[in-house]
Amino acid sequence: MNEETHVLQPKKIGGRIKKYLKEQKPYFVILLFIIASLFVFYFEMMFISIKPGEQGVLWRRFGGGTVVEKTYDEGLHIIWPFDKMYIYSIRKQKISDTIRVLTVNGLTIEIEYAVIYFPNYSLLPMLHQRVGPDYPSTIIFPEVRSVIRTVIGQNRPEDIYTAQKLIQARISALSKTRLESRFIDLDYVPIERISLPVKISDAIESKLAQQQLSEEYEFRLDVAGKEAERKKVEAVGISSYNTIIEKSIDQKILDWQGIVATRELATSNNAKVVVIGAGEKGLPLILGQ
Repeated sequence: MNEETHVLQPKKIGGRIKKYLKEQKPYFVILLFIIASLFVFYFEMMFISIKPGEQGVLWRRFGGGTVVEKTYDEGLHIIWPFDKMYIYSIRKQKISDTIRVLTVNGLTIEIEYAVIYFPNYSLLPMLHQRVGPDYPSTIIFPEVRSVIRTVIGQNRPEDIYTAQKLIQARISALSKTRLESRFIDLDYVPIERISLPVKISDAIESKLAQQQLSEEYEFRLDVAGKEAERKKVEAVGISSYNTIIEKSIDQKILDWQGIVATRELATSNNAKVVVIGAGEKGLPLILGQ
C-alpha cells in the first residue's frame, strides 16, 4: 500500500499542476501579451542606435542627471527605459538667416548670411547641460546677429558694398571667438547677399565707375610720362654717342674705310660696273650683278 501511495502521489501532483495551468492559461496569455506590449513600447527607449556623424549624451533619471564624463559613439547602446539618450550631429552644419541692420550713417540694409558650424564634441555634455539641443536658435543666431550689427554699424554703405570680403572675415573672426566660449566651433560666416536701397546702390555704382575712369586716366598719364622720360633718356644717349663718334673719327679714318670697302667690292664675283668717285680723293665703286 505504501509503495502504491508513493507512485500515485507524483501523478496526483503532476495532474494538479496541469489542471492549474489549464485553468490559468488565459491569465498567462494576458501576462505574456502585457510583457510583449511593454517590450515593444519601451524598445526604442532602451535600444538606442547612434548613426555615423552623431554622438549621444545620456541623462539618468536616478543617477545624477546628465553624464558629463563621456559621450556615446555611433553604434547600438542599451539603457534603462527611464533614462534618455540625446543624440547630436557632430558634422558641419549650415543654417541661414536674413536680418536688417543699420550702417554708421543710419541707413537700413538687408543682409542674408549663413553660419557653418559644428558642436565641440569633447564638450558636448556641457553644451547639452547648459544650453540644450536647440542651441542653434538659443546661442548661434543671437551671437552672430549681434556681431553683424556691430560690424555693419561701424561702416558706411559704400564700404560695405566694396569690401564685403574684409567685412565677412571680421564677422567670422568675432563670431568664432564668441561661440567657442559657448562650446560651439565655427567654420565661417559667409555673407550671401547685401541689399541696399536702389538709389544708394545706383549712386555707389556710379561713384565706382567714375573712380575707375579717373584711375584709368591717371594710369594713361603715368604711362605717357614714363614714355616721355624714356625717349628723353634715349635722345640723351644718342646725342652723347654722336658726340663721342665725332670726336674719334677724322678724314684719314674715313678714307681708309673707303679703301677697305672698295677692295671688298672688287673681289666680289658680281662686280661689273665701275663708278668713279667725285673729288680728288673720290674712291671708285665697283657695282654690278
